[in-house]
Amino acid sequence: MEVGIGHRKDVGSSTKCDDEIYDAVYNEGSSSSVSSTTIPVQLHRRRRHPLVYYVPRIFQFAKDNVVDGDAPHHPVEATGLALCSIAKGAASMSTIFLGPALLRLARDASISPDGSNCDDEYDDDSTCRVYGMRPTSLLSNIGVFGGLLSCALIPLFGSIVDHTPHRLRVGRMSAFILTSIKGIEVSVGRNTWHVVSALQVANMAVYNAYLVTTYSYTAELSRVPSDQTIYNARFQLLYYASMLTFLISVMTISTSFGMNDVATARVSQILAFSSCAIVFSISWSSFFDPRPASSDVPPGLSIAKSGYNKLMSTVESMRYDRRRRAIRLFLSSASLSEAATSALATISTTYMIHVLDMNASQIGIAFLCVFVSGVPGSKLGGLVGSRWNPLRSALACLFVFVVNTTLAACAIRGPEDRIAMYGFAAVWGVCLAWLHPTHASLYCTIIPKGQEGEFMGLYIFSGSVLAWLPPFLFSFLNEFGASMNIGLASLNAFFVGGFALLYMIGDYDDAVGLAQIEDDSICMASHRCGLDGAASTIIPELT
Repeated sequence: MEVGIGHRKDVGSSTKCDDEIYDAVYNEGSSSSVSSTTIPVQLHRRRRHPLVYYVPRIFQFAKDNVVDGDAPHHPVEATGLALCSIAKGAASMSTIFLGPALLRLARDASISPDGSNCDDEYDDDSTCRVYGMRPTSLLSNIGVFGGLLSCALIPLFGSIVDHTPHRLRVGRMSAFILTSIKGIEVSVGRNTWHVVSALQVANMAVYNAYLVTTYSYTAELSRVPSDQTIYNARFQLLYYASMLTFLISVMTISTSFGMNDVATARVSQILAFSSCAIVFSISWSSFFDPRPASSDVPPGLSIAKSGYNKLMSTVESMRYDRRRRAIRLFLSSASLSEAATSALATISTTYMIHVLDMNASQIGIAFLCVFVSGVPGSKLGGLVGSRWNPLRSALACLFVFVVNTTLAACAIRGPEDRIAMYGFAAVWGVCLAWLHPTHASLYCTIIPKGQEGEFMGLYIFSGSVLAWLPPFLFSFLNEFGASMNIGLASLNAFFVGGFALLYMIGDYDDAVGLAQIEDDSICMASHRCGLDGAASTIIPELT
């Protein structure tokens, strides 16, 4: 459904008929079958979105070839999604500074077996416990519970968005809750750190509800692959710029005033709360419209069950289909490698604090290296993908991931190795920006024509289904006394597993042939996802 793009000519002033059509479509919860595309464009923009002409041009998308009667601009949701990219970037980056504060506060609250406090940073914390766990397991345990909760709820969120007219309400509510959580996290301190830690688990689940909603709006912006490329490239650019600006701003303030980790975390949450409150309130109140249910709930199923049933039926349909072998192997590979990349931020933060004794500003520099190196990483992915193919490019990237993680675990032993950590962080940044668009490119070329929506939903789910497992393995090793070096190296189990499954796909051209993708659909996939992996720069989202 493309709101704001119409084809009616000779549209005059608003009439009673116009009002009835408008109210039928935009009365959320209405069962009317009237499409939003029947609304005169001028009426639509005048009545619903007067602010669309006043936002900065970076958030607008003008159409090049406008014919009489067409909308001169983009679907208004494109502006809303562009604005939301700013708030999403700030919210994502704020967790980078919250993690060190939570680890410090958990250590200060831990107790040794003899009842003494373990707040001395030079004490051996091998016997110190807080809520029955080592303080160094806090972030990874948050990742475990947050990952499990998100995995369980994603099909439910998708079902609500697809089978009810409440998509707009889900988006507004999830944005409101995310903003509220950031506001509460401003109070992080000795008496509130455990509450903030619990909120991080809820934050991960709510963030996924927000993503499901925004992805559904994004998919409806246009059915033209080249237009989708333009939209998504702009969204990623704004998201990347927001994260980078936020990171530099917090680091500058923290360094200028000599703040400790807790004060830095509070500053980051204040900035994130302010950004989310302003941007989300404007975008979700002025630049998004309701949608009717895109499909009916299958007979005999409830809203709660339909999402899980659809997921299981899709998986079952691929189980014995020879043509889907490449898809099965890819999704299995992606579930492992994507889980490792999503856990990298959590595990590396714990490693930098416990082993390297780095503060929040120094950790911020490490993540700055990650994001800056993402630009050449995306270009490298495009170069390798075009010279070889997306499959070989993904294999090469996973190999570099394994080598870099192994060297980091072996070479970085103490505070004297902080500078080396920045180098390893830069290589991780190259690999992250290389892997994600390459995965998308590979998947788009091996899925069957006409089922892109169904299989892309499965791809998104596969990327999060095992997100809890790497943090769980790290916590397990940590609780049993394994060194942090082994915990960091444990990520290689998932990178190697992903490499092996991807290698089993075999010849890339055969995989494309088995999916029965014709030449014209390959062309469409290359425009939509970037066949060479360089159509857009995709930076992993941190929550």
